[in-house]
Amino acid sequence: MSCPELLRTQAFLDGELDGAAAAQAERHIESCAECQRFCSDAANLSDAIREQASRYDAPNPVRARILGALKPEGAKSAPRRSFWSGVAGGVGVSALAAAISFFAVLPPSAEMLAQSVTDAHTRAMMNGKTIQIASSSHHTVKPWFAGRIAISPPVADFQDEGFTLTGGRIDKIAGLPAAVVVYSHGKHQIDLFVWADQGSNLPGDSTSHGYHVLFWKKADLDFAAVSDTDKTELKKFVGLVKAEPE
Repeated sequence: MSCPELLRTQAFLDGELDGAAAAQAERHIESCAECQRFCSDAANLSDAIREQASRYDAPNPVRARILGALKPEGAKSAPRRSFWSGVAGGVGVSALAAAISFFAVLPPSAEMLAQSVTDAHTRAMMNGKTIQIASSSHHTVKPWFAGRIAISPPVADFQDEGFTLTGGRIDKIAGLPAAVVVYSHGKHQIDLFVWADQGSNLPGDSTSHGYHVLFWKKADLDFAAVSDTDKTELKKFVGLVKAEPE
């Protein structure tokens, strides 16, 4: 028999509920096997769609055109003002648009990523806005991400190992949308940032403002784990995440 709460469960996954209604739907999901299966199926479908999607790379002619417009200093070329004159006359509009698109998708530097991750974690902690979906159930957190970001972050509970899933949120890393899976470890919080790989060289492990940050790649995703917990414990957490099946 179909659960009468399925429509509300779907509304919850679609982000249409908030406040008391969202909390009530979450409590129901945690106690209803049918709605848990519905959430799991929704997350699996989202994963399958993403696996079939292809990533876009700028065609070689576009890249060549952009590089041709950016000739090195001293090369024989028309005066610098000629390019902008062409734009004003409509001649260089397509080249300008291509150049803007090209630079918009340049991968962020390692330094930018390191600073951005630390800033995002610190900002969330100071603002008290570390969690947008509060739940210790991956049946709830995983599909919540599916409707809000075009990646599929791993969501697992490592409570038996001392790392308890508490929820998640959406954030940004160097301008890129990122899923943040939130865990508690004793009195400490661990933020697991996950975002689509852009071909960047990731920073090495670091400590900034008392927070340890560990970076790694897996498949087409980039990861960063941030916390003020002991670095050895953070490395243990990272090992658990890495061991999760894709």
